[in-house]
Amino acid sequence: MSKSFKVAVWGTGMIGQYALRYILGRPELDLVGVLCWSDDKVGKDAAELADGDHPDSGIKVSNDVDAFMALDADVVIYAPKDALADPSIEGSPSSQSVPHIEALLRSGKNVLTPILSFTHWRHLKNGDALRARLEDAAKAGNASLLGAGLDPGYVTDAFAFFASTATGEIDSIDTWEILDYGSYGALDTVRMLGFGARPQDMPPEGLETLKIGWGGALHVLADAFHIELDDIRLDVDVALAKEAYTGQAGLEIAERSIEAMMFRVAGVYKGKDVFGINHVTRIGPQAGPDFRNIGHDGGYAVHIAGYPPINAEFPFGYDEGTGRGWSDAMAMTSARLVNAVESIVDAEPGWRLFFETPRHGGRFALKLR
Repeated sequence: MSKSFKVAVWGTGMIGQYALRYILGRPELDLVGVLCWSDDKVGKDAAELADGDHPDSGIKVSNDVDAFMALDADVVIYAPKDALADPSIEGSPSSQSVPHIEALLRSGKNVLTPILSFTHWRHLKNGDALRARLEDAAKAGNASLLGAGLDPGYVTDAFAFFASTATGEIDSIDTWEILDYGSYGALDTVRMLGFGARPQDMPPEGLETLKIGWGGALHVLADAFHIELDDIRLDVDVALAKEAYTGQAGLEIAERSIEAMMFRVAGVYKGKDVFGINHVTRIGPQAGPDFRNIGHDGGYAVHIAGYPPINAEFPFGYDEGTGRGWSDAMAMTSARLVNAVESIVDAEPGWRLFFETPRHGGRFALKLR
């Protein structure tokens, strides 16, 4: 008989909504609570916020943090809005997540989070101190923390690592995310990354965000290969709009302002870029026509240079999915989190990396029950 798990969801954005869809559709998972920040969602049945059609769950959405903390839950999917800042720096916009995660762990709840900066700690300014703080809480509560998602996450760690088993000699590993951010509603975050600005006016914190957001994933892959990186290097290229337009979510793109960006965050070992995380991000499908694309709506790719080389792509936007690249990425991110529930419960207490948890796939996602 399969085990069952009590799961709570913190955050009802796109990731939370897809997570609710998966949880409500699986008999092995019992939804016990949902936390939101929007007043108009309070009191609704969780099924109303879940992607897809579901019967009422009996779980009412709440904005009461104390009540949420008191829930009897095996796992919390912690998916709040994040500012993409360094959570290890006291007072940074992302540091508010630290006491939340700490309290959840200390109360015995395992935590799965898609927040980019929690993939690892070595890339953060005070990463060792943050790790010690969360490790202490995890051991006190006999619980575990895993930063998981798609990119950073499955594509940049497990997929890349396990694909390498078919290569006998590896020179380097690169992953690619190619997405249209035009429908992404967090406009302040998109502007911080530099979209809509002149190249000379790109916010410096935006460039730093790229290292904070994706640098941890490079350390995860390095740890999986039993090496320690010497440095993280960032390269950025941009494409400028030929005329003014407005993105789907309302972002204003002026003529000669940034409409697309290609960046590479590289892990350096002994003077060589051994791992690279590459992104092409557009505001609209027409943006940055000279930059790489995958399929008709973007997607992900892994390239392993070696003997023999490996090239794998999976494009987005199929009708069988959400039909759009951005929402496909969110749906897959949520799937990675929900599929990790059993694995994080069975993991040893502490801040874990993907290879330190029992291997998991989509076993409970099979529609055979």
